[in-house]
Amino acid sequence: MMSLDVAAPFGGNMEESAKTVKARLLVIVARQDHVVTPGPAIEFAKLTGAKLLVLESDCGHLSNACESEKAVKAVSGFLESKPIR
Repeated sequence: MMSLDVAAPFGGNMEESAKTVKARLLVIVARQDHVVTPGPAIEFAKLTGAKLLVLESDCGHLSNACESEKAVKAVSGFLESKPIR
């Protein structure tokens, strides 16, 4: 996961990478995650117009477990929502 760089095929340009995304996205990050820093994912979410959920607990990389109710609600709502055409 740490070596995944969605911008690498585009010369490191996140804007160019974001332009190629055709799917609706839901990005979930933990603000206090020190294993996978949330900054690049937040930037990519903004560039693609993705739905973004930032988990604010002190659980770091395990925030999805600590805030599972919030994460499940966001994922369920996203999957149930209709795509904009």
